[in-house]
Amino acid sequence: MEYRFRPAEGDVSHLIVVFSGFAAPGGYHFAGKSLNGLRANVLWIRDEFDGHYSYYMCRGMNFDIEASVHNLIESTMSRLGITHDRVSLLGVSKGGSAALYYGLKYGFRNIVTVVPQFLVGSYVRDRAETGRYMLGNDMPQTHVDILDHAIPDLLKAYGGQDRNIYLFTSEADEQYETEISPHLQLFWACANFNVVRTRSHLVRQHGEVSGYNLPLVLGVLSALSDGAEPRLGFVENGDVQVDPTERQRYLSELRAKDALTAVLNKQEIRGNNLVLSGHAFIPGESPHGEFQSTKSLIIEGGSRHWEFPLATTEAKHTYSLYFDRFARDYTDGGFEPEAKTGVPMAGIPGGVYELSIRVASPAEGIDRRAKLAARRPFDVRRPFGSLEIALVGDEKRVRLIRRPVIGQFSQEAAFSLEKSWLKDRTLHVEGVFFVHGIEAASHGHAHYYLVLRGAQSVYSFRLGMSGKAAVVRPHVRRGDFGTYDFAYFATPGYKGIALPNATPGDYEVYISMSTGGSLFSASAGSITLS
Repeated sequence: MEYRFRPAEGDVSHLIVVFSGFAAPGGYHFAGKSLNGLRANVLWIRDEFDGHYSYYMCRGMNFDIEASVHNLIESTMSRLGITHDRVSLLGVSKGGSAALYYGLKYGFRNIVTVVPQFLVGSYVRDRAETGRYMLGNDMPQTHVDILDHAIPDLLKAYGGQDRNIYLFTSEADEQYETEISPHLQLFWACANFNVVRTRSHLVRQHGEVSGYNLPLVLGVLSALSDGAEPRLGFVENGDVQVDPTERQRYLSELRAKDALTAVLNKQEIRGNNLVLSGHAFIPGESPHGEFQSTKSLIIEGGSRHWEFPLATTEAKHTYSLYFDRFARDYTDGGFEPEAKTGVPMAGIPGGVYELSIRVASPAEGIDRRAKLAARRPFDVRRPFGSLEIALVGDEKRVRLIRRPVIGQFSQEAAFSLEKSWLKDRTLHVEGVFFVHGIEAASHGHAHYYLVLRGAQSVYSFRLGMSGKAAVVRPHVRRGDFGTYDFAYFATPGYKGIALPNATPGDYEVYISMSTGGSLFSASAGSITLS
């Protein structure tokens, strides 16, 4: 079983157990920054057994998974000296079902559940891979019925007695009528049963309820962690009261402003091509209806620029991502290269370039341009022949950098080729390379490349890195207190790089290290390819 644990801050004697939903990032929900403000102990449990989901319950109707999960929670409580009334169970969707199931069955006092499934058997039967794992290959109806009754029968027997239960839901959830509504009356004996039902234009489906209610969920957990038990009752949050006249007026005025949204969501460099996708659209809404637009990518630097047509794609969740007083769907607000291979950069010389997006709506007489910004900061670097191609972005701009893959030879560099071999046109190199004063304390501190320079051709390849402190530290000069433990490069898997298509001849070998705005190189001898 895989899990993570974060100890409490100060004297907070409380444990929050987090169960994950489907497709949780890395297998864990709320494992990023979302719970950072809570002072309680937090135990995240991953629902992945034999490569499958289990609802933290069973495999082939054998409930050994449930027993193991329960033992983990109990042993964590014992180690912390915490009783059941100082534990809060949290989960979304599948995780919300687990929070209800464990809380009701094993006497945990606090349950915070977001859009759970009550009829677990029927739900997983419709998700065949999970269903076969939990119910057995044939998924017999008797097994479906057992899991369908697991949570409802606990509620029918005890009604949530002696529990603080906080259920977050929305009628916009496509599962509301089958999973939530028929079961609300089962909480008959719960003295502190709380329902938060969201009615908002920003919540339109199952997966959006948790994000919308995250501040309130954290508030409830924060209060529970400090021994308070909020009593919310039945609450409806959100705002669905929209004046259509005011909405049209506001969005029409927004359309008329000189504004353009251009946000990069995904980026990659493939060979000499850029593969970019994101959102680009004219904000607001025309009072005369929808009109087709054209989109293009502009790369410019100095006095030169290149323009490439982009394909328009479907964009999801724009009504919440770009909410501006009123929800507005920009369903055709996405973009990507016209060709799946990406935007070609052939003919673009070395230099630093800014990227922008142009969107035109000829029928409206609109033609606008805006700098491309990134949804989150990124730094992608790849070697391509004699060049290093870098794509760097943040919330203000995105830059393209094309420069020689062989950089400066610094006197501050420490370089040692520890091992190399050439066998049947497969070349392996590994060793130490860092520059004094530039930290190499973790993975990702730099990008390493293998470069072969011949009379007619230059080939370059990405190298991996690893932490080999014992090999690196002897190369650190006296008086330098920097950390360079991860300044060890090698071919991927230490297996070498195949060179079947390289032109026969003599090649000088270089190792290059790209970090920050600098690119350093060191000579690693020469080879002859026959």
